[in-house]
Amino acid sequence: MRIRSARDIVERFRSNWQGYVREYRVFLILTVLAALADAASTVYFMLRAGPDAEGHPAIRLVSAVFGPILGPILGKLCQFAVVVALTVYLRRWAAYIFVAVIVLYGWAAWYNVWGYEIYYPRLLDWLDHLS
Repeated sequence: MRIRSARDIVERFRSNWQGYVREYRVFLILTVLAALADAASTVYFMLRAGPDAEGHPAIRLVSAVFGPILGPILGKLCQFAVVVALTVYLRRWAAYIFVAVIVLYGWAAWYNVWGYEIYYPRLLDWLDHLS
């Protein structure tokens, strides 16, 4: 489908929205749960290390402006809105996008709580040996 105007985009969203929530409700629930875990773990991480330690530039910026609690929550809400918009627009690819997002959010939640302590010191050691 070629996009000729903004009306084409709106029409695609309108037609793809029909039955979207019903068809992808399990993916949406899993995405919300993974997003909540990632947001909560990011708040936990930022309260210990501060917004400057955040790797995602948009989340770091929002957290620098709104603080280590509200920033990650607002950032994750924006990310979730983008995931929904993207999966509605690219509905044929929605399941693949949802799986990737759920895995990444889950991994990020794990990393914020436990992975940082495992990987970060080792990464510094590896970089020290390489230099």
